[in-house]
Amino acid sequence: MRKLIALPALAFALMLLVPGAAEVKEPLIGELDVRYQYYDDDFAWKGYISGDLNGWFEGYSEDGWAKGKTWFFMETWVIKEYNQETGEIGPMFLAGTDEGVISPNSHYTINGVVTEAGEGYEHLIGRNIHASGYITWDPTGWPLTAPGTFRIN
Repeated sequence: MRKLIALPALAFALMLLVPGAAEVKEPLIGELDVRYQYYDDDFAWKGYISGDLNGWFEGYSEDGWAKGKTWFFMETWVIKEYNQETGEIGPMFLAGTDEGVISPNSHYTINGVVTEAGEGYEHLIGRNIHASGYITWDPTGWPLTAPGTFRIN
């Protein structure tokens, strides 16, 4: 009986002694409103992110390949400060890498990690990211938009 009482008490005491052991990491969620755009001799997904994360989002494909009708890719992404009143895009405050897949029904899923952070966001380095949504296409089969949800866990 003593062991049954001592074990939970020991676990609680260890949580108090180990920094961050009892810390709950709330996810940060942003809604993506991005368009496929030609930029600096390359294509990128660019647009707004809003919610817990507010700013300008840019995603740059690094590599991609098809397997059947499914498209796999790797990319880098960055979230920059954005002034809605002036339209001015500022410095980066979060950046990272990810890998993703676009299914034949145009649903995309991305998983990655935060690799860089600006002042005040350093605690997010190393946290996992997840994004998902649907790609819309123009009549010629060119990607247009990719609205979705971007989450830092």
